[in-house]
Amino acid sequence: MPKSTLSSTEIATLWETCKEKTFILRLLEHLIPNANDEQAKKIMNDLHKNLEIYVEKIKTTFKNEGSICPQGFSSSDVNIKAKKLFDNGFDIMLLRAVKEMSMGLYTLNIGMSYRTDVINIYKDLTAITQACYHDCT
Repeated sequence: MPKSTLSSTEIATLWETCKEKTFILRLLEHLIPNANDEQAKKIMNDLHKNLEIYVEKIKTTFKNEGSICPQGFSSSDVNIKAKKLFDNGFDIMLLRAVKEMSMGLYTLNIGMSYRTDVINIYKDLTAITQACYHDCT
């Protein structure tokens, strides 16, 4: 049986997820070099690596559908050489809050998904988010 096409809700949630994840990637690219705590750097670097994989999976899903991929946020949208904006510890507190929101969004997105590959993206992102949230806590 051929794979069904993406539903409108799957397109919408994947589109928003891609935009959100590219925003978080750019945020991390500013926070990581400015972090003084090695454990915080590790948490942020690990998340960055994981999110890059899933942004590519989402873009590949759109490409395989013959759909346009969201541009999202690129490296030209952040000045990683900008001075540190926040005190130590703020980076992890911010990341924890972002991951808290992500957990709720993934639950909603799974409920609006029908294709196994899309559901698996959100299941995997949920696991990554829960682990990162735990590490930040």
